[in-house]
Amino acid sequence: MNNQTNNENLSQGTNGQPDEYSAYRDEEYERMRIEMEKRRAERRAREHRRVMKNRIIAIAILLVIIFVIVKACGGKSDNKPAADSSSQTESTKQAEAKTTTKKKTSDNSKAEETKHKIEQSNGMTFVDGILIVNKTYSLPSDYAPCVSTVAQKAFDDMAAAAAQDGITLFVNSSYRSYQDQESLYNSYAAERGTEAADEVSSRPGHSEHQTGLTFDVNTTEDSFAGTPEANWLAEHCAEYGFIIRYPEGKEDKTGYVYEPWHIRYLGKEKAQAVTKSGLCLEEYLGVTSDYKYAEDQNCSSLNTSDTQSSQADGYYQDNTNYDYQY
Repeated sequence: MNNQTNNENLSQGTNGQPDEYSAYRDEEYERMRIEMEKRRAERRAREHRRVMKNRIIAIAILLVIIFVIVKACGGKSDNKPAADSSSQTESTKQAEAKTTTKKKTSDNSKAEETKHKIEQSNGMTFVDGILIVNKTYSLPSDYAPCVSTVAQKAFDDMAAAAAQDGITLFVNSSYRSYQDQESLYNSYAAERGTEAADEVSSRPGHSEHQTGLTFDVNTTEDSFAGTPEANWLAEHCAEYGFIIRYPEGKEDKTGYVYEPWHIRYLGKEKAQAVTKSGLCLEEYLGVTSDYKYAEDQNCSSLNTSDTQSSQADGYYQDNTNYDYQY
């Protein structure tokens, strides 16, 4: 009898309840705890949505207020008499005409003040014996010199010197004809629009690649900037007669974005002088680079001659083959 009683006690919990009931109670407690956590999470989510909704409403109201204020200010201007509007339009036109006229001779004035020599020959413009090609100054559509042998030799010498320093330099792009540039520019314009295309590509006749004196080195990707190859090129290219044509921070002067791969051959003396000055070529020569002045700059007021030369700088332009002799 006593043994039976002991066995019954062992089958019960410490509180006299069966073990199965204790397990059920723990499971029910856990279920209730999880349910409470879910409810808390839902309350927090609802509160967050309410706060965000209120913020959006506040921003919308603020935007409406700003719009009303701007509209009201614009309405005042619109209520001015038509005569005032016509007068302002006429004044604007006169101001633009004065600006154009002034800009038409600005480069010549700069050249005179700094004693730069500007000449035209066969539709090309030279400043201090340097052929200038940019958004202001263009080349004839039939100007096709191909790659300058002198520039190519200078590049080969530079690439050989770079190789000794463990740097690989090669020509990615060089001479480009007027027609090739026209096709390239039109593709950019079709893809990005004219304004965006003008920042990264030249209009036909305004590309330095048509001179045969320009090389794109290794790549034309922005990732080239800051690479060992780009750094070596910037540091040493002047020693071989080249400049970084579109340097960083000079976009408003050159008219183009920074291109660490784009080099232009000037000859050692001129390239080193330009590089040492810290100026871009436009600043160094005192000229502009803007399409809206292109026709004004290439005008008959510039000094012209059948043959342009500056033997002191080692620069010679031959009318027959358009090749530079350094």
